Amino acid sequence: MGNIILSLLIFKSMTIYEIRGYIQKNLSTVCSDSLGSIQIAIKNLMQKGFIRVDVYREKGMLKKKYSITESGVASYRGWIGTPIDLSKVKDMESGKLFFLGVAPKEKKVAFLEEHIKGLRNEYEKLCLIKSFVDEIQKDVIEQNVERIKGEPVTAQNISEVSGGENLRTVLENTYRYQVYMLDYGLMRAKTDIAFFEDVLRSESDR
Repeated sequence: MGNIILSLLIFKSMTIYEIRGYIQKNLSTVCSDSLGSIQIAIKNLMQKGFIRVDVYREKGMLKKKYSITESGVASYRGWIGTPIDLSKVKDMESGKLFFLGVAPKEKKVAFLEEHIKGLRNEYEKLCLIKSFVDEIQKDVIEQNVERIKGEPVTAQNISEVSGGENLRTVLENTYRYQVYMLDYGLMRAKTDIAFFEDVLRSESDR
């Protein structure tokens, strides 16, 4: 969670609610979007000196906006691009399938039907996101290029992490890999649907 937050703050200072909103919209399959989890991660990052907080008043209310520090940029630069640690990619819920054989047939069928329904809903949601992303891609990149040009510290942070690549190129590459992640999610959901439909047919034939 900490590195996900640093990933967001590299590009823009954000409030905790902006961080949560982004995770809910784009990364809900990757990490928890609970406010408690985000608060704990922010506290840990603050203790390490990787982020700082600026308090400001807006419409009579005090708000906190978090920004990445130089040491945070250094830590993030060491993390990004390193291979995925597969030992940390765990899904405890999938353990239900491992032991599902002990359940009565009607429960196995109900489990499989509900799981397939959930996978189809996820696939449809990702298809809608993909369609939306394709439509707005150029505009989003252009808007962020102009915004970051006016934020020298953010531009410098991105330059350090990217090895000094052109800002527009960095944003285009960032967006491209986010689309790769989306395509991966679509492919995985489609494969999972086909797999569990086969399992359901096998179970129904018994």
